[in-house]
Amino acid sequence: MLTAFLVFIAGCGIFDSRDVEPPSEPRSTYIQPTSPDIVLTNLNFSIVEKNLDNYLRCFTDPDFSSRVFKFYPDALSQSNYPVFLTWNITNERNYYSNLISFTNNSTSSNLFLSNTVINTGIDSAIVDSDYILVFDHNKQNVAKVVKGKLRFIMSTDSRSLWSVHTWYDFINDNNDTTWSVLKANFVN
Repeated sequence: MLTAFLVFIAGCGIFDSRDVEPPSEPRSTYIQPTSPDIVLTNLNFSIVEKNLDNYLRCFTDPDFSSRVFKFYPDALSQSNYPVFLTWNITNERNYYSNLISFTNNSTSSNLFLSNTVINTGIDSAIVDSDYILVFDHNKQNVAKVVKGKLRFIMSTDSRSLWSVHTWYDFINDNNDTTWSVLKANFVN
């Protein structure tokens, strides 16, 4: 009788392996930012993975710092887009969230930094870099490739973790479309 029961249990599939289920959460690569270069790595991964939470974690968190996030667009965008007069972390969240929503999960996005110079002090750093941002969104009449120069001013917070508190965007060539233009077109 015990043998018949064991044969019945083995035959009903209760011990069969299951198929692997696809992940329910989006891919997330985030490293504790214990140095300025790790902030840049996290920013890059947040763009490749289109991860809003990790993107925002690259910027100053008011729960752990007295600093407030500031973004300064390139001079042309400053005059063309009034939204930059009061730009804050909420605008940054809205822009990136909207950009992601206008992008298919299967399309690629990449940030390429070059000529990067990091000047680090005890608790602050200045990062200067040329950038090319490629984001294959589906919003009409908005560039999918933007480029320019950026300057990040970073500092440590009460947890000794690094983040960007000030971001300057600069135009390299008058024919280029900068990151500022992309932000202005996706903030609403």
